[in-house]
Amino acid sequence: VSLARAVYSDADIYLMDDPLSAVDSHVGKHIFDNVIGPQGQLQKKTRILVTHSVAFLPQVDMIVVMKGGEIMERGTFKELLDKKGEFAEFLIQHLAVTDQ
Repeated sequence: VSLARAVYSDADIYLMDDPLSAVDSHVGKHIFDNVIGPQGQLQKKTRILVTHSVAFLPQVDMIVVMKGGEIMERGTFKELLDKKGEFAEFLIQHLAVTDQ
């Protein structure tokens, strides 16, 4: 409901704190594709998305990796994978856990 209210407010900047955590993966994909993502209703707006989910990260413009309250890395999904730093290590661990 709060995401819908935010969309109707027609703001220039949207700060979203894990808005997809309360919905299942199918609904989350629908919301991302149609509202938050690059082709969604907010495509021409500035969107800052805080999330622990990795599913949508390949579609975002920039990823900022934080650890202990500090920025460790930033870049696109591909740039961060190629760098083989904190983000790549996190992704490897995340995929290993989800494969079990």
